[in-house]
Formats: sequence, structure tokens, C-alpha cells
Amino acid sequence: MHRDLLRLRREDPVIAARRSGRVDGAVLGLGAFVVRFFGEEEDRVLLINLEIELHLDPAPEPLLAPLDGCTWKVMWSSEDLRYGGSGTPRIYSQENWRLPGRAAIVMRPEVAPPDMRRKPEDVGEESDSPAERDA
Repeated sequence: MHRDLLRLRREDPVIAARRSGRVDGAVLGLGAFVVRFFGEEEDRVLLINLEIELHLDPAPEPLLAPLDGCTWKVMWSSEDLRYGGSGTPRIYSQENWRLPGRAAIVMRPEVAPPDMRRKPEDVGEESDSPAERDA
């Protein structure tokens, strides 16, 4: 595992850049935090959860937001079977974020499928009442 992490630090262009002011972090919950590495064209997100599984719905932390038209894909996980883990579940989906307990995960952006893309909200329009929607 440590060799893979050292390789990731050395070879991934976003993480390896280590530019001043291009890293930010936030606490997500008791024992859980996120570190976002900002790249020129794409970012990386490092998620650390030292406690039990954490479900964030909604996810109130802006550092978790994917780039426009993108979703997040697992790039590396301590839960990988190669390291004796139980496998990495889906972390980011329409149900928002599920971080496995006692795990570290690095994610990178990928083009989102149509059902995962954010839809612009109708500005200035009132929503229909439940009765009108059911009619």
C-alpha cells in the first residue's frame, strides 16, 4: 500500500504539483475530513474517515462538489482487496456521499452520465402544489 501511495504522490500530476494555495481541506464529521487538490484542468479529492460509515445527504461541504458536467470516480482506496480491504463501495452517487469507515479514498473527476448531471433550477417560478402535480 505504501508503494502505491508514494507512486500516486510522485506520478499524479495534480497531487505531485504541490503548488502553494492549491490545497484546501474541511472536516466532514467526527473523525472524517476531505482534502481537495486543485489542478490546472482537474482536481483530486482525498477522503479520510477514521470512524464508522458516514452518509452525507445533503453534503454541505463545497469542497465535495464535482466540476461542472462531472462526477467523482475512485482512483485509489485503502479498502481495495489488494490491501486486505473488503472492496470499495460506490462513494458518490445520486444518494450523495457514503464514506466507508476506517478508510482513505482518492477520487478524480470523470464525465457524468446524463442521470448524474446537475439540472439548472427554474428561477422565479413557484413550484406546483402536490395536488397540481398529481393531476
